[in-house]
Amino acid sequence: MPFYIFFGDFITTLYRENIDQEVNSTSTEEEYIVEFLKDDFVCTQSASSSITIEKDVELLEFAKVSESSFDICSTGTPIVQGKTKYNKAQVNQKAIYLDISLSWGNKKNILNLTIFSPTGASYGPYKAKSTNKIVLRIKPKTGKHLQGGNWKLNVFGKSIIRTEYYTLKAAYYI
Repeated sequence: MPFYIFFGDFITTLYRENIDQEVNSTSTEEEYIVEFLKDDFVCTQSASSSITIEKDVELLEFAKVSESSFDICSTGTPIVQGKTKYNKAQVNQKAIYLDISLSWGNKKNILNLTIFSPTGASYGPYKAKSTNKIVLRIKPKTGKHLQGGNWKLNVFGKSIIRTEYYTLKAAYYI
């Protein structure tokens, strides 16, 4: 089923890739709109940093890129079929939207991305239709800002031959 996004004088038609993309909110505190984006965003090398905080969970740290944007980039992360990589990203309470990009090498492999807000609302899982990339924008349905705190970005190896390596990027803007 298509949905439409209006940009000035033109309309972009996007198609839901599968029914798994429906938003399943476990909390009524905040609701968000998740949009597919066509263009990737740049992850600067200076923004690449991460630290392991507990078994199977990686905390991805945002670095300031400009006065109004903060980026993270985790590259070359291995994943195998049936496994989930758990990531946490601390988002500032003044963020107006969050862009997330997941990309990998082999187009035959299928990775899913599920996003959890700090209140526990889940979005996804999302999967790429015919490419090896998922690019999303999360913005508040009401209000000006995203909820600050730890957003979870879980990557699942749905169908993978051997081992796949992926890059997970995120950027928030204030």
